[in-house]
Amino acid sequence: MCHDIAIGVLGKNSAWILKYSMQSLRSALQTLRSMGVNAEIIYVDGGSTDNSKEIIKDALDSAVRIIDAPGTNIPEARNIVVKETSSECIMYWDSDIIAPPYIPITLIKANRPIVSTIRIDIYVNSSEEIQKILNDVMNTKPKELIMKEVPFTVFGVNLIRREVFEKVGLFDDRLTQAEDRDFGLRAMCHGYKSYLIESEVVYDINRRLKSEVPITTSLRQYVRGIHKKAAIYAYTGSKRQKYLGGAFITLHALTITSLLLAPPLSVIELAPLLYQVLRYGPRKGAEMWVKSIVFYTMLGLVYPVVKFSNICNILNSW
Repeated sequence: MCHDIAIGVLGKNSAWILKYSMQSLRSALQTLRSMGVNAEIIYVDGGSTDNSKEIIKDALDSAVRIIDAPGTNIPEARNIVVKETSSECIMYWDSDIIAPPYIPITLIKANRPIVSTIRIDIYVNSSEEIQKILNDVMNTKPKELIMKEVPFTVFGVNLIRREVFEKVGLFDDRLTQAEDRDFGLRAMCHGYKSYLIESEVVYDINRRLKSEVPITTSLRQYVRGIHKKAAIYAYTGSKRQKYLGGAFITLHALTITSLLLAPPLSVIELAPLLYQVLRYGPRKGAEMWVKSIVFYTMLGLVYPVVKFSNICNILNSW
C-alpha cells in the first residue's frame, strides 16, 4: 500500500481544460488526505503562454509545486516528476483527465506495482459540454473492484511504484506517443505486471484537431524514435493501424510498379496527400501527410520483425 504519493500533472497551454480537470483533482486530493495519505502534486509546464500556471495555483494552492520545463515533450515531463520526488508511489493525472474523486484511493487499494483504470476519450465542442461531464463524474460512486492483468496500461490516471522505475528505468524521451505502452512492456520484460481496473472509468477530454498529439506535435519531434514507436504499435496497435501500415506498403509498391509500366499512374502515391489536405488544410495537411507516410510505412516494415522476434529484445535494442 502507498502511504505517500506524488501526483504528476503535465501541461502546456492547457487552460481550456485545466479549469475543469483540476476541480476533480482537488476533490481527489481532499479524499486522499481524509484517508491519511500524504500527497504532493507536481505540475510540469512545457512552456505555456496562456494562464495554465495561474489556474493550477488557484485550484491547488500550497499543495502544488510548479516546475517550468519549456520545450519538454510528454515522456520528458513524466521523467521530471520521477526525479523531483522521493515518494514511494507516483501517480500521473494527465491534464486533460476528469476523474471521480475516489479514483486515487481505488488505485492505492488495488495494491499493484502498475495499475490504471479504463480511459474513455471524449471529443467536445464547448465548455458547457465539459462542465456537464465534470458534474456527472463528480457524482459518481465507487464500484466493486474488478481487475485484470494486461501487458500495459494506457495513461489517464495511473499509479506506479517507485521500485518499478528503479528496475525498469525512465520513460523513453524520444517518443511523442506510446511512451506508456513502451514503459508497460519494458516493465513486463522485467517481471512486473500491469493491472487494469475494469470497473472504473476516467475521461480524456479532447478538442478535435486541437489537442490530439499527432496533430500538435512538430514534425521534427514526431519522427524521433519512429522505428521504436512503429514497433510498439505493430505489437500492441489496433487492426486499423496494422491495416494502414500494410496499405501504405502496398501503395508504395504500386507506385514503383507504375513508374516502370505506366508512369502517369504513379500519381496514386499522392492520394493520401489529397485526403490530408482536404481534412486539415494545405499546410497542416502536408505535414500530416509526411507524418502518416513515415509512421505507417515504418509500421508496415517492422511488423514482420515484431511478429517473429521477441518484443523484449526489440525494446532493449531499439
